Amino acid sequence: MAGRPPRTYRVKVDPELIDIVPVFIERRRQDVASLHDALAHGDSSLIRKIAHNIKGAGSSFGFDAVSAIGELIELAAAQGRWPAVAYFINLLARYLETVEPVCE
Repeated sequence: MAGRPPRTYRVKVDPELIDIVPVFIERRRQDVASLHDALAHGDSSLIRKIAHNIKGAGSSFGFDAVSAIGELIELAAAQGRWPAVAYFINLLARYLETVEPVCE
């Protein structure tokens, strides 16, 4: 469906954390770049380590989808399913581009 804007994912964030959420999102974007690099170099150990950290960080900030994707990356890397790893890294990147933190 060309021309259709990407879906926006609204995430309710704790009011005490809302000011540091942009830093959280930027760090996850840096993780995406690191994951792409690790994948290009076939570094399964580094991919699993980064993905594990993403999994924990997402839960800490209330971004359950980030945690779920981190878990999927970690599992796929542990199983050597490289096309799945690439897919999930790209999924995380798209999610980070479309997430909208809200404080309600």
